[in-house]
Amino acid sequence: MSEKKKKDSNELLNFLMIIIGLLFIFKAVMEFLAWADIYAPPWAINDEVLSIFGGQATISILLGFWCLIAGIGLFREEEYALGMGLVVLSIMAASGIMTMISWVGGSFKAAYWPNYLIIIATIIGVIGFFWLLLTYKRYD
Repeated sequence: MSEKKKKDSNELLNFLMIIIGLLFIFKAVMEFLAWADIYAPPWAINDEVLSIFGGQATISILLGFWCLIAGIGLFREEEYALGMGLVVLSIMAASGIMTMISWVGGSFKAAYWPNYLIIIATIIGVIGFFWLLLTYKRYD
């Protein structure tokens, strides 16, 4: 009897990608509401919240959607999810790093909670990207 080797997905990274994907989608919805001049909570439509992950609403919703799809696909150890995950995580890392570089001039506000989401998304992007590179063989 041959035993099939059960693949073991990294559930923490998958959950984090799904959560970050939902946050990107939330951000995009808030940007669309603000753009359409439809009521949105004041904490959700000010300039700092709208620029939390950088880019426009269209880019945010696409990135959020693909991050969500990649996170779900990684649970199933799908090959397509590896490529999607690498792309999404690298974009998250790059945009977060560029945002943090812009903070060097003194625009970082420690009391403003969305800035910490940028830091978290960047860390997840960098670590997750390298984690997927190191564990790519599980998706063969």
